[in-house]
Amino acid sequence: MSENILSLEQAAMERWRNGDPFGFVELSADDILYVDPGLIKPIMSLGEYRTAMAGAVGKIHYQGSEFIDPKVVQVGDAAVLTYNYRSSELSSEGSIISQTPWNATEVYFRRSGEWKIVHTHWSFIHHRVPATVEIPLPIPSTQVVYEGVLAELMQLESAAMQRWRKGDPWGFVELYAPGITYFDTGTPQRMDGVEALKVEYKQREGKIFYDVMEFLEPHLAISGDLAVLFYRFLSTWLNPDGSISHRTPWNSTVVYQRMAGSWKIIHNHWSHIRGERY
Repeated sequence: MSENILSLEQAAMERWRNGDPFGFVELSADDILYVDPGLIKPIMSLGEYRTAMAGAVGKIHYQGSEFIDPKVVQVGDAAVLTYNYRSSELSSEGSIISQTPWNATEVYFRRSGEWKIVHTHWSFIHHRVPATVEIPLPIPSTQVVYEGVLAELMQLESAAMQRWRKGDPWGFVELYAPGITYFDTGTPQRMDGVEALKVEYKQREGKIFYDVMEFLEPHLAISGDLAVLFYRFLSTWLNPDGSISHRTPWNSTVVYQRMAGSWKIIHNHWSHIRGERY
């Protein structure tokens, strides 16, 4: 199964690097949610994705295509593929002109006997928030009430984030499964395993503080015991008078698996909205 998922991805990527993005379109489900560094909000349907990819036809060409340490985790009729990727432009002599390093998350669901991508999250390795970014902010006129599994997962995320914004990262660690895979804006490659994240988070403990947290339009896709949660997130710092000092906008993909009756995070991918390479 792992080889099948990876071969699907590699075949689509071969078409992509030769100017044909429709290999990925053909692999995607009707309810695909797609995120990359060029977007201010996710693409949330196959029709929208097809339209966006039509604009890329014939415009993307590079020679070097490296899948670095791909990993597939299957949970029933769902599979989570994660890898680092390096795209390279080569000279006619074969020397490297430029390289772009990426973090990649692909979640596949088996639908009618075929594997289809339901969630894609791409980000640059080592990227920063741009100086300014304009994103549409939903302003609900009434309190947003989540239901079912979405309510369960948002309660877990909110509780962990309350601790995180006060310098305590261990709320998230308590949610992580032993074999978690992880990307964020500063990691040089995918991090594997909760023990590696404990070491990383120990360095961040007591160093992250902000005043207001905002979850924007969380979205959920479920297959059996696997749930893919996506939300945009704003971390906000306030001036002493209560006015906004600055905000940082994020994309967050969180893949949960139900284990022994509890939800545990098996994959997490954080990136800046419109994140720029250093």
